Amino acid sequence: MQGKHTPWASLFGFLPAALLAAFVTISLHNYTAPIFSVEQGDTAGSTQETTANGKKSSSKTAAVTTKAAPTVEPLAEQTGGYKDGTYTGSGTGFSGLITVQVVIEGGKITDITIVSTTDDSPYIDNASALLKTIIATQSTNVDTVSGATYSSVGLISAVRDALQKAGGSSAGDSALPTLAATNNNASGDAPSISAVSEPSSYRDGTYVGTGSGFAGAITVQVTVSDGKISDISVLSASDDSPYLDNAMSLLNNIIASNSTNVDTVSGATFSSVGLIEAVRNALVNAGADSGNNSEETTPEVPKGRFPYPDGVYLGSGEGYRGETTVAVSLKDGTIDNIMVMNTEDDTAYFKRAESLLKQVLQQQTTDLDAISGATFSSEGILEAIVDALEQAKQANSGNQTTTVTTAPAETTTTTVVTTKPVETTEPTPSLYIDGEYIGSAVCYPDDDEDFLPYDLTVKVCIENDQIISITDVEGFGADYDSANDWYIDRALNGTKKISGIAAQILAAQTTDVDAVSGATCSSDAILAAVQDALQQALREG
Repeated sequence: MQGKHTPWASLFGFLPAALLAAFVTISLHNYTAPIFSVEQGDTAGSTQETTANGKKSSSKTAAVTTKAAPTVEPLAEQTGGYKDGTYTGSGTGFSGLITVQVVIEGGKITDITIVSTTDDSPYIDNASALLKTIIATQSTNVDTVSGATYSSVGLISAVRDALQKAGGSSAGDSALPTLAATNNNASGDAPSISAVSEPSSYRDGTYVGTGSGFAGAITVQVTVSDGKISDISVLSASDDSPYLDNAMSLLNNIIASNSTNVDTVSGATFSSVGLIEAVRNALVNAGADSGNNSEETTPEVPKGRFPYPDGVYLGSGEGYRGETTVAVSLKDGTIDNIMVMNTEDDTAYFKRAESLLKQVLQQQTTDLDAISGATFSSEGILEAIVDALEQAKQANSGNQTTTVTTAPAETTTTTVVTTKPVETTEPTPSLYIDGEYIGSAVCYPDDDEDFLPYDLTVKVCIENDQIISITDVEGFGADYDSANDWYIDRALNGTKKISGIAAQILAAQTTDVDAVSGATCSSDAILAAVQDALQQALREG
């Protein structure tokens, strides 16, 4: 699913630079939004996150660890003997209810179709592969699909529900986990939040804080009376209602214990973590009561780190699916506002990454860690902000002078040409035979196994021992999913800022090139297919 572009995006392409800056300046004038405003005092903690390039980076948000997604317990099932007919069953996936239709013929499962689902297409499509296994084995005791665990569990649950109606084992024996409001991320893992040291009392008042839920920022209002937390209300949130509603039950626990060191709500972990982070952020603003010896204070926003002219500057960065553009407002050397103008990334992941904007405003730096579960979108946002600051830097040096060096007058010289015999050499035999060759390879999934292996072919054209074109890359096979088309295209052609496999090979005339980030498996398969084509073209002897 492509991220939505703002209406401004197309308009900007037609405005001169000066008018564009003025337009954006007007748009940002007096603009405020909780997600972008400077909120002080993120809870200090540390964690290690593995980014897309394999490097570990230290996080500055509340300490987060990961735990595995739920699994399905084996069920004692009868072998055949179901009543013939068509039966409907339902189970809970990631986003909500999944309904399937199961056909029984001759006492056997002959067909399973998905009637309805609210889960995202890539996940449900991957998970649906297990339906063939259920039919083949005549059992729901099958493995979930890695990378689509929640959708897999929902499908298995739905089939078991239908089979119960067909005379199968009791649904109560299925031992399926409760998934009614379980959030997920790109890897299928969910976070947990570490305990922190807290003061015994706070200054009375009403305080606002933000945290990162699954789909984006969560903003809460915390009321402190007589030094204790007396009320917590959610002002805004991007998380889906079922998840957020379940997670909000922990707010009563926070009030009752006067502490944020409470358990997350099972099945709504991301929303739970976001709520706890938001309350902690608000309580930092509340500070400790004057009678408390806590030395915790609200940090001041660094000022004047960017000695560039006041104004609004546009910058762009490479996200996961394409370009992200931001407008950065500078005043007195300080970033005082950031607005996202457009992005091509998936909405859910981008919203999660947007919490970086608040961190940039707070800390006045782009040297920040990517948001877990939205690494590429995070990197695109940070790159765009850096690019905007570079534009501001260039504007600061716009008065530089250009030194022109005058070359000395030309003098006439006489060139003596010495003729020597022309050397004759034997022509070097060509390595490859000119022609077009179809190379093939298998695209295998990585450790996440979020797609099934499929066959891939590529056409390679060779002339005079040079690879002159790489075209017609296609994936196919019984297990091929059209969702892989996007990854193949990214691997072959790259992006605006990342060279694709084809361009790299043509430039270097070798297959020893880098895989395209975000499409590593497709890159490796294309390289293997090109190598196969070159092997075919190799001249014997």
